[in-house]
Amino acid sequence: MPDFYVGCVTQCLSETELLVMRRNGTEELVENIVPHETDYDSVELGDVVKIEERPSHEDRAVDIYSRTGFSSGNIAAVVEDVFNGTAIVRTNNGLSTVTRVPSHVSAGETIAVTAGWTYHDRLSDSPPDIDDLLPESETSDDYEWRYDDDISVTLEDIGGLDHVKRAIREQIIQPLDAENEELRETLGVTLSQGLLFHGPAGTGKTRTAKAVTNHVDGDLFIVDGPELVSKYYGETERQIRDVFQEAERAAEASGNPSIVFFDELDSMAPSRGQADETERRIVAQLLSELDGFDERGDIIVIGATNLIDEIDQAILRPGRFDTQLEFSKPELEAREAILQISIGDTPIAEDVDLTVVAEQTGDFTGADLAAVVEQAKYLALQDGEKSVRMEHLRISAARRQEAQG
Repeated sequence: MPDFYVGCVTQCLSETELLVMRRNGTEELVENIVPHETDYDSVELGDVVKIEERPSHEDRAVDIYSRTGFSSGNIAAVVEDVFNGTAIVRTNNGLSTVTRVPSHVSAGETIAVTAGWTYHDRLSDSPPDIDDLLPESETSDDYEWRYDDDISVTLEDIGGLDHVKRAIREQIIQPLDAENEELRETLGVTLSQGLLFHGPAGTGKTRTAKAVTNHVDGDLFIVDGPELVSKYYGETERQIRDVFQEAERAAEASGNPSIVFFDELDSMAPSRGQADETERRIVAQLLSELDGFDERGDIIVIGATNLIDEIDQAILRPGRFDTQLEFSKPELEAREAILQISIGDTPIAEDVDLTVVAEQTGDFTGADLAAVVEQAKYLALQDGEKSVRMEHLRISAARRQEAQG
């Protein structure tokens, strides 16, 4: 039995070729073999077609599922003008043309538009008020972005990552030092306002971002990417604007730069070639804010991602996240340093050799090593010991290795 999927027609390239968009946002080029029936003359833009999946990318459209696009995931647009079945509409991305518009649609209404930029349905007889589309709990301005808790970690408390710490000192800490202000202005040094931390999970990206605030006087705003992305139309874009505006106000009030940290940036800025319309609007809003640094004053933006290849390339261009720092799993010397930092003031027995433990944890991240130390403390507690012994560290490391499979 052949496998089938559906896609919305975004371009009719010829009588035999269609460009379709699947529900996941990917575009496919398919052969059109939909038979000509009495109900319709041919496949048109906005139609949802049934597609037979074939080997060697020779998929072919075999039937029409819907003449009005998908039932969900469509674009909301305000009608500016209508003439002869065509409408000029306004979306977050500006003016566009929509076809196959019924005669009863008039200017001022809000309609849903398919991926093929054809009419799907009427949403409202007036332009939307974004606040009216959201539950009351979603419209509060009291967002919990600002990180007010005491942050004790500094760059000295981070093992390894020497190239990362050096770049942060050179591009952020030293230029912002009050003693260097006059020299910075004389040399025309431009503050690096966009840094991207990328690498595997557990390699210290979030910890390092927090550490920066202990070297720079200013407020820290932590934005969790997956939590920020909202299912409500326009809400995510509004929150992105709000967090930059709040960071700007904090910088003006304190006279110090604000730091905005976007964790899991890939969830907010996926490649627009693979994104749906909502995600493309979010990327556009983020680009707008990043390009508005000159008006925003002293705001340092740090992004973190485990999946740099999934991020839209426009985000990574110079002038936006122009400094990209890779966080890799630590080498032997760095692992030993992380273990020492994690142990801190905890009493250890004379038989503890952190070099040996570091040699036995070759594939561990910094988070793994910190977990090894914490588990060793619990083992010492269970044994009634007043110090951590080598045996505790060995067992803890072995258990962590086993848990990782």
